[in-house]
Amino acid sequence: MEKLNKIIGSNLTFLRKKAGLTQLEFGEKFSYSDKTVSRWEQGDVIPSVEVLKDIADFYGVSVDFILKEHKSEEDFSSIVKKTPYAANKILLIILVCTIIVSVCVTIYVASIYNLGTTDPNVNRWWSVFLWAIPLSSLIVAYMTKKIFNSSKIFIICISVFIWTILIAAFFSFLYKGVYWYLFFIGIPVQAALIMYLYMKR
Repeated sequence: MEKLNKIIGSNLTFLRKKAGLTQLEFGEKFSYSDKTVSRWEQGDVIPSVEVLKDIADFYGVSVDFILKEHKSEEDFSSIVKKTPYAANKILLIILVCTIIVSVCVTIYVASIYNLGTTDPNVNRWWSVFLWAIPLSSLIVAYMTKKIFNSSKIFIICISVFIWTILIAAFFSFLYKGVYWYLFFIGIPVQAALIMYLYMKR
């Protein structure tokens, strides 16, 4: 059992360094302290099966890869080089956000064509760009949570979503009498998110 612990620890150390992460950064992605990660890598304890599965998914390897002993750097690299890298996943997120912006541009250009003006008092379709920001941040929050399993990034994206949707509502419906006190809604929600992040840690 002790040998298995050392093998798992060695593999976790290799994968973390290959990804360019510190123990603290890696721990934050799974809501564990750097001390816990250090104990995993030293072989003092091993993560639960569920956590091992999450780690394997994060690095794009199988659980079996983490459990098996690898004799050399080449043995590691032959498997890891075939796995998806974080850069590809980041590009996917950027692609989704680009599609959202493209849709907004299309809607706005179509509104200019139909209304024949860009006057913001007449053509209020400019507000689609304001609504694109909270929509993008919500999608990014979901995708980063699924891909990187990072509570910190998730909370940041949700915070951006809350405040930008309030800004979008404020400027979109200002002419109907929605005033600045609308932003008070965001304060308790933001406080709840901060408490949630604190409790996760």
